[in-house]
Amino acid sequence: MKFDYLVKNGTVVFGKDSFEADVGVTNDRISAIGNNLDIKSAEEVYDAEGCYVTPGFIDSHVHMSLPVAGTVSSDDFFTGGKAGVWGGVTTVIDFTTPEPDQDPVEAIEERKTEAEISPIDYSFHGTLYGFDSVEPEDLKRAVNLGVTSFKFFTAYSESGRRTPDGELLEAFSVIEELGGKSMVHCENDEVVKHERERLRQAGKESIENHPLSRPDISESLAVETVTQLGERVGGNPHLAHLTTKESIDLLNHGKYRVKGLSGETCPQYLLLTESSYESEEGYLYSATPPLREDDDREALWRGLEAGVIDSVATDHCPFKRDQKEGFRNDFLNIPQGLPGIETMASLLFTEGVEENRLPLERAVSLISENPAKIFGLYPEKGSLLVGSDADLVVLDPDKEKEIDPDSLHMNTDFNPFAGKTSRWWPRFVFLRGRPVLEEDRFTGRQSGGKWIKRKTQSEA
Repeated sequence: MKFDYLVKNGTVVFGKDSFEADVGVTNDRISAIGNNLDIKSAEEVYDAEGCYVTPGFIDSHVHMSLPVAGTVSSDDFFTGGKAGVWGGVTTVIDFTTPEPDQDPVEAIEERKTEAEISPIDYSFHGTLYGFDSVEPEDLKRAVNLGVTSFKFFTAYSESGRRTPDGELLEAFSVIEELGGKSMVHCENDEVVKHERERLRQAGKESIENHPLSRPDISESLAVETVTQLGERVGGNPHLAHLTTKESIDLLNHGKYRVKGLSGETCPQYLLLTESSYESEEGYLYSATPPLREDDDREALWRGLEAGVIDSVATDHCPFKRDQKEGFRNDFLNIPQGLPGIETMASLLFTEGVEENRLPLERAVSLISENPAKIFGLYPEKGSLLVGSDADLVVLDPDKEKEIDPDSLHMNTDFNPFAGKTSRWWPRFVFLRGRPVLEEDRFTGRQSGGKWIKRKTQSEA
């Protein structure tokens, strides 16, 4: 057998197992996995000695060029995708950004045009504001295009993004019939509105009050509502960016009752606490949901280890300092979001695997196989099966960096993990069989990624 590329001498991380093997790539696909594959049959050989060979990582929750709070997130699809490559990410799932009452298919097509510059593969969740103005046929056309998951908010009524419970019940029912997935931002709107107004009237608008404005009970109330709706009519709900120990308990119990229920968390909730808001630059850590307490952080790690939480994603939504500077004392209106796509894998392996919180195979599955299965990308993505897309990461456990926004590649001058030393950075990254990172050199290209049509739950 002839190979375009041969990755030799690495330890392949394959599902729940790891073993030494070579990986052969032919015509953008994995064509062979085995011992002592013939070097002479390869056009080019990459040495993975001392490294782990994994599927390309999937960041299933990112926001490139997102209009928010009068500004736009600072990474576009090229800069954000390029930064992802440096962290081993080969596929992202972003979101449509529709106008009120815009046809979902029209919103998809507009977003695809924005994403054409991406150097890595991409898809979208279809964002829906409410559901009364959406016809089931609209969603069917979106599903036929390959957008098989839809994003809802249980909060943000003040900006028109909230989907009321009755409409959410109807939406879940329609999405169940279409074999889609319902992704939900879970915060109770009444609690959040009440607490924000209480703090505003008291003049408590500095960032340390942010967690008080969106307390843990606002998340758990919404999680309970979403799981009950899913139990009643289906919809395969996915709980986005979970932050609290109560939410993890509800997710755990919900999995016994709700078909297709899944949940994610993010590195910032695993590694940071609300004490970050007390620093002089605390306003730069603004994100929604807010950072929580240490007990919540530890509960999230336990949820990952136990298999309760299914995936890790970043909610990558970066801003530069000057985009938040004017809101130092106005958390009610500050742009909310943090950078994360480039550091996700390194931090997960450094803080999870090295600290014995997660087995290596589990950590890999959280950012490859699991999101691929949840969102209809498997086995083309998230897999090292013969015939899968040759999205490969050669991960070096000894490659060490101090996290510094000036030396990272995300388009921001702030990083919430600045000063932390992490390991497990990629030596090589391949996208559909083409090297896009070689040692410390980006070898991908603008528009090198492609649109991925995803499967429905039944097809997957």
